[in-house]
Amino acid sequence: MADEKAMDVESTISTEAELDTLRDGVDDPVVLKEQLKKESNARRQLTARAKRAEDERKAAQREAEELRQKYEKSSDKNITNQSPTLNISDDVVDLRLDGYSKDEVAFILANGGRKALEDKNSYVSIAINTRREQLNAERQASKVQDTGNLSEIERKYTKEQLANMSVKELESILPHA
Repeated sequence: MADEKAMDVESTISTEAELDTLRDGVDDPVVLKEQLKKESNARRQLTARAKRAEDERKAAQREAEELRQKYEKSSDKNITNQSPTLNISDDVVDLRLDGYSKDEVAFILANGGRKALEDKNSYVSIAINTRREQLNAERQASKVQDTGNLSEIERKYTKEQLANMSVKELESILPHA
């Protein structure tokens, strides 16, 4: 309110000062006063709008700052919640680099760690070696083809070899009935 009164006083002072210096081309003081009133009203409205816009801008900045701080706090909480998953011991890394699977590493660490593994007579090293031998045998067994339903000639020669043989060679290897 005090600002508006001060603005009114300024506008009246400036209006009178402007009337003293009449504009060129306009001789009627009444017209000039009306024009000055319109200009001072427009100035007052523009100033009020500018102040309102400035206040809104400051409020928006404060709100944005509060949101940014909330976001940083929540992201800090997320980072602290995730850090235990990144906490991996050196033993786990060393065992994984030595070629042990995740399950094997968990078993080794639960049953004595690397010391139990280094002792060749410990149950841990025996169990790990036995498990690895079993998996290796299963892999090798899955590579072998089942030849139970093939004839003796089909077991002895591949399909490509039979296809490349001449008729004479085929007659010589085929059994005669």
